[in-house]
Amino acid sequence: MGTLSKSATVISNDPEKPRTRITLSCKIKQYVSIVPHNRINLLGFEGDTVKHQITITSFEEDPLEITDITSTVDDRIKYKLKTIEKGKKYTVEAQNRSKEQGRYSGQMVLKTSSKKKPHIVLAVNGNMRKEVAVAPGKLFFGTINTAEEEFAARKLTKTTTLRDIRGDGFTVKKVKSSGKWMTAEIEPHKKKKQYTLRVTLDNDALPQGSFDETITVYTSYKKKPLVIDVKGEVL
Repeated sequence: MGTLSKSATVISNDPEKPRTRITLSCKIKQYVSIVPHNRINLLGFEGDTVKHQITITSFEEDPLEITDITSTVDDRIKYKLKTIEKGKKYTVEAQNRSKEQGRYSGQMVLKTSSKKKPHIVLAVNGNMRKEVAVAPGKLFFGTINTAEEEFAARKLTKTTTLRDIRGDGFTVKKVKSSGKWMTAEIEPHKKKKQYTLRVTLDNDALPQGSFDETITVYTSYKKKPLVIDVKGEVL
């Protein structure tokens, strides 16, 4: 809804008025308004319940009824329609079904009784982020040759960083290793909201062959712990 104005200059051979400026103005009437916009944004962190509400208002003389709602992301979201003023004003609230980390996008289509606006299309964007970023997410020791002369003196250590993405501050409660020949130590980083995880293998107790182990980190943020893969091969 608003005013649109366009102007142009007309040049002619009229000696008294060779240049004339004409202006065309018109008012654009909006049939339906969507506030704050026609996008449903469900942005948060894994484990969160995220909601987003929009308000739909009709400016038509005839009553506007929303007769049906369909979505291409029904497996990701649920929604409900509420009448604020019958035939005039409604709210649509969407909420995430899944609280797992990940992105998704799609659309909602609202079918209406209006001949001028029979369908209202809403874009849907969801992004459930990790509370703690682990980089690198996997620790790979490569091929370890126990027959090498320098093997006994070699320190088999890898590190990864746990970084606070949510920003509320988190603590590491417990660190658990799946292999008895593997130790994991956690230490606060010099920078705030960050930890360094150091994984060290015991040279004297390494099993022969390929190994695929895990380090499990329990934090104050998550119900589900962080799981970091540790892989390699011992010759």
